[in-house]
Amino acid sequence: MKKVKKETDYKLSKKRLQKILVPLDGSKFSIHALNYAINIAKFTNSRIIGVFVIPSDDTPAPIDDLLNPLSSISPQGYETKMSKQGERILENAEKRCKQNKVSFLKKILFGNPGNQIVKYAEDKKNGVELIIMGSHGHSHAG
Repeated sequence: MKKVKKETDYKLSKKRLQKILVPLDGSKFSIHALNYAINIAKFTNSRIIGVFVIPSDDTPAPIDDLLNPLSSISPQGYETKMSKQGERILENAEKRCKQNKVSFLKKILFGNPGNQIVKYAEDKKNGVELIIMGSHGHSHAG
């Protein structure tokens, strides 16, 4: 007679992941990705790198920004506004990680979000082994 495996017979590998990259933009999808990354990091004793990308001029702006008055997206205030928003999002993510006893590193990048996330992950010195991200964020790109 063939033995039927129980669900508890399967075990996940506790292979040590060094760093998990989680792009964050404050959307509910990026927060869900962070929660998922925290669970994996707790299991594998990994560090999470939270990345916020300030979009550059060549990045398509979300429709919400385009509908606001032009003064709200002026170059002088845009970077400052986005930097503050990024810091706030990353600080909230760091608090969530600390509550779960997971190591967290904050990083703010500039440029096209998709390109910058891939570039950061591919740079060997950053040691990224896994990217966990939401299906789409505030820009609805993805």
